[in-house]
Amino acid sequence: MMYLHATSHVLNPLLDIKAYRTLLKPLTNINLRRSSKFNILAVYGALLCMNEVKSSQQFGVYVATEYGPIMDVHNVLNTVNMDDSIIMPFDFLNINSNNVSFYVSKALDAFGKNMVLTSEEVSFEKALQLALFDLETKDVQDVLVGAVDESLEQIPHYAQYTSDVLKQPSCDGSFWLYGNLKKEHAVAQIVCIKEYENVECFLKEVNLNGTTVSCNQFAACNEALKKAAQTVLTPKAFFGCDGAVTFFELLEYKGEVYHIAQDKHGKLIVITLRVF
Repeated sequence: MMYLHATSHVLNPLLDIKAYRTLLKPLTNINLRRSSKFNILAVYGALLCMNEVKSSQQFGVYVATEYGPIMDVHNVLNTVNMDDSIIMPFDFLNINSNNVSFYVSKALDAFGKNMVLTSEEVSFEKALQLALFDLETKDVQDVLVGAVDESLEQIPHYAQYTSDVLKQPSCDGSFWLYGNLKKEHAVAQIVCIKEYENVECFLKEVNLNGTTVSCNQFAACNEALKKAAQTVLTPKAFFGCDGAVTFFELLEYKGEVYHIAQDKHGKLIVITLRVF
């Protein structure tokens, strides 16, 4: 079981990199002058989460993302397609999504493991699942888990390549939570994370009558879930790791609640939460 002690969430309509540099400046002296918007967005959210947290430096950093530094990738590909154009060194470095966990760890002076995870449609949930596993096996003592993605509004025809089933505006997002195995002063507890083959298997095991659940976009379209639960929280914007949007909204409720993420194939990851 994981106890959550601090959270932060940023969800904005499309903002340019200068806006995030301005927001980040009061929080850290780390030099991100030539870094990507993706990295800056991640570091900004992580520092907001850890602003008042006293922790050991030996904690794990887990960054979930669906699209990574997508704008930098888009710009580099455009440069490649132009005649007599040269890709600048930092532009090339910034398309590496693995940089982000390094920058977060550096900004926090963290010396534990750090990694970036992508798992189609359920990246945030898989990152949280791995963090919980590492806590329970005592591979780490504390975890910082984030879900970071840029708005896709500047990507031409992005809807052709994504699964925006709710047809909502695409937003920048940076969602973070800090947790460990200590109950004292916790705001919530992750009781368990479990996978199911489909919704029917889940509903045979769990009675959702009178329960609040949060969903990612695919689960939000499942009529059986909406019928079974009393309150269903659905994504308010199109965000790469969209399950994080409703997961953090779920933390405003009390008692035992569920976060349900469904992938394209109908499989579920269900997170059981107890909010204090």
